[in-house]
Amino acid sequence: MEIKAPVARWKQVADYLREQIANGTFPAGQLLPSEQQLATDFGLSRPTIRQAIAELKAAGLVEVHRPTGMKVRSPSARPSRRERHGVTRGADGRYTDRQSFQWRDVGKPTFFRLNASVDQAEMLGIPAGEPMLVRSVVQVAEESRRIHKTMIAFSVAQHTPWADDARLPEPETVYSHFEQNGKRGMRWDEFVRARMPFPDEVDTLAMGPGTPLLQVIRLTYADQAPVVMEEISAPGDALELAYAIPVRRTRSAQNET
Repeated sequence: MEIKAPVARWKQVADYLREQIANGTFPAGQLLPSEQQLATDFGLSRPTIRQAIAELKAAGLVEVHRPTGMKVRSPSARPSRRERHGVTRGADGRYTDRQSFQWRDVGKPTFFRLNASVDQAEMLGIPAGEPMLVRSVVQVAEESRRIHKTMIAFSVAQHTPWADDARLPEPETVYSHFEQNGKRGMRWDEFVRARMPFPDEVDTLAMGPGTPLLQVIRLTYADQAPVVMEEISAPGDALELAYAIPVRRTRSAQNET
């Protein structure tokens, strides 16, 4: 590659290596040449090469493993695990979170109060800033990790056993409580989002640089009103979600059969 002005040298190196990763010259899992080798190949200093590698790390294209070296990550690689979400109701009337593999808590859940953000308030149909009861726990399944938060607004919680005791139980117990206390039309919606993680999420989930956070927002409805919000957060490169799409027949289609 010929280095040209006026584009910064490190940027030209980063763009070149990014192209080589994209076209498969450096496939996922392969080690890149060392900093010293790249410096020799490009005729540049190691600090310049190091800055180019930092750009690739920030983009999630390279992982540095000491002492083995710099390993390529594919931007289009499929996550190692797939999970199907859903809720089932047993013969005993108890709800169960249906998932592809079993998650277990790491340590004890933490309980706290949090004022609803504008987005959370809009989804729950409450005023922005209304306090919520929150249960947060880190969970693992095989080699995957996630953060699971359960939230109930004070205006809803005041009619539950947790009005005076802020320690919310696991979500399945919360589901059953609402149905057993006269609520009807239990249903769930999930919203899948992606964003860059906060520093504490990077540490908790052991995420590499440039990795987005996959976040599932689950709303539980009873009597047509949202009563519970869950936030499930996991590294975006480690987990994919799969959903069955129900086919809803229109009235005209039903009349034709």
